[in-house]
Amino acid sequence: MSNIELDIEWTEAASRKIEKLMPRGSQEAFLALPPVECLPMEGDVLFLGPSGKQQPFIVAERQYHHDGDADWTIILILDVPQATH
Repeated sequence: MSNIELDIEWTEAASRKIEKLMPRGSQEAFLALPPVECLPMEGDVLFLGPSGKQQPFIVAERQYHHDGDADWTIILILDVPQATH
């Protein structure tokens, strides 16, 4: 059985946007994502943020890293839609 870890990375623009929506240390600083089998692909749009304030983030890149044996890391790199850069 594989051990799969999920990591989210942000472009600079996306990092600024999510920090405004969910400042570090706030009670709302938690993101819920679908299970690994249902993870979005490149080009998919995720609506993230606190309830009622969700904003669109695009999956700019999806990377797979083999960490040895049955260990894998899936990295989602999120960006903001071009119109909001």
